[in-house]
Amino acid sequence: MSRGASVSRIGRILDVVGLLLFLGGAVFFVRAWIGFRSVPAFVPDPNGEPWAAVRLADGYLRLQWFGGALMVAGIVTFLAAWWVARRGRAEG
Repeated sequence: MSRGASVSRIGRILDVVGLLLFLGGAVFFVRAWIGFRSVPAFVPDPNGEPWAAVRLADGYLRLQWFGGALMVAGIVTFLAAWWVARRGRAEG
C-alpha cells in the first residue's frame, strides 16, 4: 500500500466491526475456558437435578462455540474489508 492511498469509509467500518466481533468472541471464548477449569471442582447439590455437572460443562461448551463463531465472523469481516480495499485500489 502506498503512502498516498486512502481507505474508504466502508473499509474502515468493516475493520471496526471485524475487530469488535473478534474481540467479543475472544471474551466469550476465554470465559468458557475459565469456566471449564471450574468443572472438575464442581460439587452438585445432593437434592439438585441429576447430571448437573454435565449440564454445566455443556453450557461452557456452547459458550465456547459461540465465541468461536464470533471470532470466525470477525475474520470474515476482515477479509471483506481487505477485498473492498483491494477492489477500490484496482478501480481507482
